[in-house]
Amino acid sequence: MNPLLPPPRLDADAIVRGSKSSFLPAFHLLRPERRRDLVTFYAFCKTVDDIADAGKHASGQRYESLEAWRSGFRDPQLRGLPADLAELIRRRGMPCGLFLELLDGTATDLTENVRMATRADLDLYCHRVAGTVGQLCLPIFGADAERCADYAETLGRALQYTNILRDTAADARRGRIYFPLDELAAAGIDEKEFPAGSGAYLARFADQTELVFASAEAKLPIRDRTALKPARIMASIYRRLLRKMRNDGLRVTDKPYRLSLAEKIWTITRALATSGRRAPSQAARSPSAAGDDRPPQKTQ
Repeated sequence: MNPLLPPPRLDADAIVRGSKSSFLPAFHLLRPERRRDLVTFYAFCKTVDDIADAGKHASGQRYESLEAWRSGFRDPQLRGLPADLAELIRRRGMPCGLFLELLDGTATDLTENVRMATRADLDLYCHRVAGTVGQLCLPIFGADAERCADYAETLGRALQYTNILRDTAADARRGRIYFPLDELAAAGIDEKEFPAGSGAYLARFADQTELVFASAEAKLPIRDRTALKPARIMASIYRRLLRKMRNDGLRVTDKPYRLSLAEKIWTITRALATSGRRAPSQAARSPSAAGDDRPPQKTQ
């Protein structure tokens, strides 16, 4: 039996407890019923993401599982999906087309050597694995799906760019290069030697990522600021991670990065303290100011 097939129900609480995701603090900003829905949706995302990374399982099992999920979302009655996920989709009116696009992104990661030929290919991938997730969260948050779609899409791209930077070395070891090959070639970087010699290119990519965060912030609909508070906390945490990497010289090829609990608490507290104010003009902020947003440092 294929253990990666959709289960009758998601063991959502256990999946979330074991995930150690940076997104978890944002869950607690929601009312209990919305938090329960977000836990269910996150459990689905984590379950499907694990299909892409389930190296101990045969590729045939992984593709079989992906097709089983696709069949469930294509079925008008959502038969074949976990019962709690199907109930959530019906109640919140979540578009199954976005779920299918998310699975297309998962399928990309099932290939033996992931490559992105151009920035357009990378951004399509980011839409599938992150932009769709952001848009599917909107009805759970209680935000207007049409009004907030551009914000969710742009923020999803910024989050995924940050993930790609953070995981540069780990992805390369697994045969995955998400940075556009045409950009690497233009920078004089040999795909076969990557990430060797990529420091200057990665710094530019980080600059671009900071600008995408700024673009997302500028697209935040004022009428949905309260509903989107969880998304804004997620943005603050990942933006802080990006700045931590940059402040440390972006040594993503030889060390892992994560935020400590103290850094997360500081970032969340700061974000909540400014939640009632409009963001400053994006023209007043630039990647060169990345080091200004730092938590207090302990002295020895």
